[in-house]
Amino acid sequence: MTIAQPMTHIILGQIFEFDELKDIAKHGADTGVHGFTYSSDLCDMYNEYEDEIMDLLESVGYTMADVFQERGFDTLQSFKEWACWAYLELTAARITDY
Repeated sequence: MTIAQPMTHIILGQIFEFDELKDIAKHGADTGVHGFTYSSDLCDMYNEYEDEIMDLLESVGYTMADVFQERGFDTLQSFKEWACWAYLELTAARITDY
């Protein structure tokens, strides 16, 4: 028996259709997703949802120090942008089972 998915999901304050989440899970979020494009918006989003974002990232093995080293980030802003995208991608994959 297949369980029907809700039509929309709210992730970090943004509303997504299920099909949008399938695309994000498949292609990623760093190529442009509504609400996840502008650096200033991503910074604000990270600041508002920092605990939720970091809890999920740490639960799958990401720490800020490791990400800085692995990705070569030189600013906190770069990390905040990546963290929001990673959170969205991980959540989209969980919701869609993709």
